[in-house]
Amino acid sequence: MIDLIEKLNTLVTLFSKNIAQYKGSGYDEANARTDFIDKFFTLLDWDVANNKGSSEVYREVVREDKVRINGTNKAPDYSFRFGGIRKFFVEAKKPSVNIKDSAEPAYQVRRYAYTAGLRLSIITNFAEFAVYDTRIKPSMDDKASTARIFYCTFEEYEKHFDFLYKTFTAEAIRKGDFDRFAEENKNKKGTSEVDTELLALIEDWRLVLAKNIAKNNPGLSIYNLNTVVQRIIDRIVFIRIAEDRGIEDYELLLTVTRTANIYEKLIQIFAKANLKYNAGLFAYENWIDNVSIDDTILKNIIVNLYYPKCPYEFSVLPIEILGSIYERFLGKTIKFRGIKGDIGSKAPARTAIIEEKPEVKKAGGVYYTPQYIVDYIVQNTVGEKIKNKTPEEISKITICDPACGSGSFLVGAYQYLLNYHLDYYTKEKNVQSAIKKEKIYETYQSSKNAANIRSYKLTIEEKQRILTNSIFGVDIDSQAVEVTKLSLYLKLLENEGIEAKEHGQLFKHSDFTLLPSLENNIKCGNSLIGTDFYSQLSLDLTDDDRVKVNCFDWDFGSGIRDQGSGIGEGLFDIIIGNPPYVQTTNLTEMMQEYFKKNYSVVIDLYSLFIEKGLKLLRDNNKLGFITPSLFLKGVAYDKLRELINNKCSNVIIKEYGDNVFAKVKMPTCIILLAKGKNKNNKNYFENEKINLFKKIKTVKLGDISNISRGLEIGRDKLLSKGKKICLTGGNISVYYQKGTEYIDSKTEKEYSKNKEIFKSPKIMLRETGNRFFATIDYEDVLTTRSIYNTRIIDENYKPEFILGILNSSIFKFYFRQFISPDTNIFPKIRIIQLKDIPIPIIDISIKADKTKHDNLVSFVEKMLELKQKEATEQNPKLRTMISRQIEGVDNAIDKAVYELYNLSEDEIKVVEGER
Repeated sequence: MIDLIEKLNTLVTLFSKNIAQYKGSGYDEANARTDFIDKFFTLLDWDVANNKGSSEVYREVVREDKVRINGTNKAPDYSFRFGGIRKFFVEAKKPSVNIKDSAEPAYQVRRYAYTAGLRLSIITNFAEFAVYDTRIKPSMDDKASTARIFYCTFEEYEKHFDFLYKTFTAEAIRKGDFDRFAEENKNKKGTSEVDTELLALIEDWRLVLAKNIAKNNPGLSIYNLNTVVQRIIDRIVFIRIAEDRGIEDYELLLTVTRTANIYEKLIQIFAKANLKYNAGLFAYENWIDNVSIDDTILKNIIVNLYYPKCPYEFSVLPIEILGSIYERFLGKTIKFRGIKGDIGSKAPARTAIIEEKPEVKKAGGVYYTPQYIVDYIVQNTVGEKIKNKTPEEISKITICDPACGSGSFLVGAYQYLLNYHLDYYTKEKNVQSAIKKEKIYETYQSSKNAANIRSYKLTIEEKQRILTNSIFGVDIDSQAVEVTKLSLYLKLLENEGIEAKEHGQLFKHSDFTLLPSLENNIKCGNSLIGTDFYSQLSLDLTDDDRVKVNCFDWDFGSGIRDQGSGIGEGLFDIIIGNPPYVQTTNLTEMMQEYFKKNYSVVIDLYSLFIEKGLKLLRDNNKLGFITPSLFLKGVAYDKLRELINNKCSNVIIKEYGDNVFAKVKMPTCIILLAKGKNKNNKNYFENEKINLFKKIKTVKLGDISNISRGLEIGRDKLLSKGKKICLTGGNISVYYQKGTEYIDSKTEKEYSKNKEIFKSPKIMLRETGNRFFATIDYEDVLTTRSIYNTRIIDENYKPEFILGILNSSIFKFYFRQFISPDTNIFPKIRIIQLKDIPIPIIDISIKADKTKHDNLVSFVEKMLELKQKEATEQNPKLRTMISRQIEGVDNAIDKAVYELYNLSEDEIKVVEGER
């Protein structure tokens, strides 16, 4: 450190002695970078000049080429990376620029870093050094001090050098000190991640476009309205990003807003783009080109996409962030809603609204996969498959996501392939041959101080070849298919622009197109249902039904041929993804019947995708999914676990709990497996516990009851006094309600749309706990969403009978076995787990069954009475006597339940070991 301080002081002294010269008009930014800024970051242990000779993929510092438009830089000066991942930008200025007080440089770097999703970034001219929290959305009206969390001058470098070294070096990033500093200084006020803000912007576009197009084009169907709105948004996003990357002329879109008939002018731009890219995104479709859209709508969208009003710098927007935005965007759809028409009108007018898709609502939200999950799965499937292989060998490898959504897994796999190929070609022994074969081309940094730094890029043709040879996907949603294509196209053109134009990479010859067709790579269809579905002669399908079913026979043209024994078998070397988390009970009866005939486990779609994925795989190849972890323990998933144990090898399961998906709580796991016989007969499910629930015939609780959550209200709506009782999970104990909460009548009307779920008698079961906590309500009380309201609909069962089972010792054991094996936490019980509970089949017309049933009901009724007495008894001696009676009745309930499940003495000992 002492040696570094000495070198720092040498720099500072040099700057100080000649400060008037350096702050003069003749000393520019390029010289400041060469003379001081590069050297300063070298002192912070960054390999600024790439003296280590790192490959293009892992170069620590990338000096961005700059395109000056209207006096502003269109790329940050430095990108500092760790492990090939951007961590922060540095924007360099000449020393004459006043960094402390000038708002423009601050806005500039904050736009870059905010759009790139980076936590922190820096502006420096060596004379001054400023660090910004770049999670805060920038505004052109912000002061230079807005979001600034550190500032010093060159005279203070020595004083602060220990802090700078321990925060902004690669080692500090590796140790987590960089991220800790970011969190400690996070400005909670005003902090808003770029994906949330950009999603809100695009959703606003969708709504205003949908309303205007619906009004101006009354004959348009809802399906076509969704299509045209999506197509317009995709085209605008693509061209605007291409502008900032230098692939299109800057302000190409903006020019059309200065005249009338904006949509007609846009159609002309789209037609030219179709010739240039020739990839389907801009393909001519008469009905799309002929819709009517008001100029004011399009103008408002477009003008707000440009500097200085726009807070986004699209040249640095990661495709992965765009994918996360689109995934949530795809969770909603446009619907028509009738409104009152003019007086005398025969038919009501209609307007467009945006609603969450039913399947998304039933699944509890959109499960967009975080990047670290994508990277882990890609590394352990694609990475393992291509390790040490040549590009020629890799060209035969096929990768598929059978439920691709916005394409996050396919983009991740494609990026991995691009990195691998560039790394392979730029090895010293391969580089000249790769240049000759036009796999890569040589490029030089254009700024003065970087003129001698050589780097390489993959050619457009090579990136196209890699994409079309190896990346495949399917999704039932046609909009998702278009978004996946858009994401892959933008990934292909990432890091292209002015430099590529100069090297002849963008327009090599007259018939050269920038993008390949992906029509044979990304398909729209139902991965789980083939056209044999239509052999059911009783089918009576509407157009809406056909869209929902959307049968697909896994035909990818001549590029891929089945290598298995049936349609869609043995097509791929790698299957990856995040399949939908929808229960099959939410689908039509026809679809459920089809699944029962064709799959082993028909509970939810993700389990079907695991089974289908195995069929799609070629032998000895890999599948990697992130799914709910319910199948690891749930009784109903026995056949799926058996299938995996019998037909798979090298199974790896990594559990993550319920913190993977923002705002959506679901316990998840990554499952990695290879298709092939389990030669050692290994049980890959170490939590496969003793199953005492197979000894008798059972019915699922979900089949004999209706289970629903309570009201979607927060604690701020609850009162200590009021007319209407509304209980929370905290009010529910075993056989007992402790305390009471209330809501006012206004809140009840606002939130209680379905009062049927609150009718008594009902079992109230707490969502959170280390066992089942349940009691009975006889008074039609309301509950919040932290309680499951269970109303028994089978006349063979009284709710008291079910309550006794849920609160018994055997179901403490069940909870540890199949709900949560971790006794140190209070896990959330999922509704699918509750519905899955095995209940003994009872027929009260049979005397022996009725006796068992009524016996347990009597004990439970006594228990409910005693628990109430215990809670209200003031005399401690009497309370002790009541507690002892409760213990006796509890033992009697356990004994009755043991008999119901036909447990032996040894099995009872196993259960009671869990007490």
